Amino acid sequence: MNVESISSFAENTSCNSVLNKKDEHFIISTCRRNTNMTMTPNHNALKNPDESTEDTDAEEKLLVVYFRSGKIGAAYYVLQTGELFILEEIVDRPPEFQMFSNLFRQVEPFMILLDGKNQSSFVQLVKTIVFKNDANDLGRCKLVFLSAKEYNYEACKRRILNLSLPREPPHCTEEERTLFLRTVVDFSQTQTVHSLGALLRYLDLHWSSLNVGLHNNPQFLSLRTISLRDIVTIDDDTYRGLQIFSTISHPSNFKRGVQGSNREGLSLFHLFSRCCSKVGQSKMRVLMQHPSRDIAELRRRQEVVAYFLRSQNDPLMRNICSALRFIRNVNTLYNAVLICEMCENAGKSSSFLEQLASCDNKKLYEMALYMNRIIDFDQSKTEGKFTVKSGVDPELDRKKRTMASLHGLMSETAKVELERLPSFIEECSMLYMPHLGYLLAVKVWDGMGAREELPGLKFMFQNNEFVHYKSKGCEELDVMIGDTYPEIVAHETRIMMRLTAVLLEHLHTLASVIDNCAMLDCLIAISKTSKEFGYTQPTLVETKSISIKQGKHPLHMTTCEAFVPNDFESNEQVGCVKILTGPNSSGKSVYMKQIGLIVYLAHIGSFVPADSAVIGIVSHIFTRMQSTECIAAHMSAFLIDLRQMALVLQESTSSSLVLVDEFGKGTARRDGAALLAAALGAVLARARRPHVLLATHFLQLHHYIAPSPLLTFLTFDHVMRDGSPVFLYRARTGVAGAGLARHAAAGLGAPALRRADLLARCLQNNDLPPANEQITSKLRSRVEIVKKLILKDII
Repeated sequence: MNVESISSFAENTSCNSVLNKKDEHFIISTCRRNTNMTMTPNHNALKNPDESTEDTDAEEKLLVVYFRSGKIGAAYYVLQTGELFILEEIVDRPPEFQMFSNLFRQVEPFMILLDGKNQSSFVQLVKTIVFKNDANDLGRCKLVFLSAKEYNYEACKRRILNLSLPREPPHCTEEERTLFLRTVVDFSQTQTVHSLGALLRYLDLHWSSLNVGLHNNPQFLSLRTISLRDIVTIDDDTYRGLQIFSTISHPSNFKRGVQGSNREGLSLFHLFSRCCSKVGQSKMRVLMQHPSRDIAELRRRQEVVAYFLRSQNDPLMRNICSALRFIRNVNTLYNAVLICEMCENAGKSSSFLEQLASCDNKKLYEMALYMNRIIDFDQSKTEGKFTVKSGVDPELDRKKRTMASLHGLMSETAKVELERLPSFIEECSMLYMPHLGYLLAVKVWDGMGAREELPGLKFMFQNNEFVHYKSKGCEELDVMIGDTYPEIVAHETRIMMRLTAVLLEHLHTLASVIDNCAMLDCLIAISKTSKEFGYTQPTLVETKSISIKQGKHPLHMTTCEAFVPNDFESNEQVGCVKILTGPNSSGKSVYMKQIGLIVYLAHIGSFVPADSAVIGIVSHIFTRMQSTECIAAHMSAFLIDLRQMALVLQESTSSSLVLVDEFGKGTARRDGAALLAAALGAVLARARRPHVLLATHFLQLHHYIAPSPLLTFLTFDHVMRDGSPVFLYRARTGVAGAGLARHAAAGLGAPALRRADLLARCLQNNDLPPANEQITSKLRSRVEIVKKLILKDII
């Protein structure tokens, strides 16, 4: 969850005002010779112009994973927000370890901590995933191996029991506090305890190198539990094959691989990326990486999407979207309260909206009131630091009045000092530096020597193009005014820390509301997409059934004017194994992906591109569509295909959806057909068969598979017009008669096609093809030329 907490805001604003961190000096006034103009103060004027002040919104997450006895436990910490998450202990089977793969995609950590003593296949898979992620320029992730003693159960348990959380009961005894922590953490889940304890230990030891902020120790603002038990398992190959995500690397080699530098290509995620807030955009990615089997939660999401699809609710949706744009900045509190109030009238239509409307607005109002009375937001934005309003603290107001009069005094001092300087110096600046006090700065002049002294001035140091001196006027200012500016900063920092302590007491309420607002933003984005493209609400059932009427591919229908819809039916009565045959470019692959995407959309709570759909809950979506070759994998394209098909046969259940496109094409035709027929026979022989949709060009495949009422052959219609096929893209029962590859290869040119026709006839008659006269004549002429040259050299 992306939550910009109050403490995070305080750290970010105050860090800009800490003198010894960011701003090395502060220009008070600049005076030029022969002009009465005094330049506007600029705190960053003498900074290196090459320094970049660009900030990134990407969250850094530190993940600890512990795998033992076939179960995986994990915990991760968000550095920017101080949120702590633990994963419910769950079974994960080798060799694919799909639960870890799902967790890695959701968390996207910048560092993973592992047990250094464990060198099992799990560690090897983690290395493979991380290195593959780096090779694809999806972001850099570090692997750190910890000593086995850091995972000692009793030591980890003690660290967790010493954990301090804002939500723990105030003024509680040690026994009450232990009881509270036991309600948050299940200590019977040993892998989770190992992970969380090791994470706390690592944060304590390495906090100074992980984060530079106001706190010397890590702050834990919340502890939440995440679960993968309801997830629909989808691997990386399926995400790429179905184009759910399509990441495009930055074209610059300098930015490639940097977190946040990639952009999204044509994909389902790009189609639904219509969120108004940054937290909503991040939540959308998590939502699409966690398709759920929880039918109650999916129906709750459908209620919200259906509510905002109605035209009469458009004004409310626009008002909510206007407020969502300000979630994640200092206006978060006010807009969060506003969104909750707007959902009160819509609460009866959806349990989710009712939950959002029933949050504790009183606490949010109190937090907003404190911030509004103390923080000067306009001045904070202008100065780039935390600024307190006048009237909050009399002593701080007195210091600020002194500082306000300082600029006029500095201007007069700069004019006096300029008159004392040699005539070749055109301008000078009065500035303040911590530990050194007030200094006079002049630009380097031609012919200046090392440590050049000026009359009546003491050389201090040279920095870039400026030389700094201490004058009598500067010494007088040190005595008269002193460290006024750093005193103001320190005073405001103390006020900010007290404000932060008060706000942290109710921070969990704000975090919960922002999480719900992020989910609302996602559901509104889904509603906008569904309304634009005419999606309908699918009916979710627990039975093994998929029935789609007039379904469309959600991406292809956005890129073509007339998309031909098709039906699909799969259950125990009509059969759950479908084999697609048909000519090249007839629409087999698009049809398969269309079914996979419609089933997937139903499992994130979205509406689907179809006239009607009944979707039975599935546990896995497997595909064999796209072979991603990688030198580091030490596997050919065919071996990768075999690995994907082996995963299907090993892991698929009766509630799985399996999509296979052109398996066996990477080897000899006879061997590929034999392997495909054997794999299909193994699936049909099972008592609990998955939904299978398979496309192939092995047109004789039906001769090698035993007939079964669970097996259906489908093909795609086409008509011949002027000797060329016209594809109708309509699926029907039957087997294709020919592949029509010759017609699809028109771009090869007439000579190549004529030769291909001749070779095809020879292969059909089991004859040797005649020599190509055009090629042999050229070879003969070249041979004669070579002969003449050789004979000429001999003679």
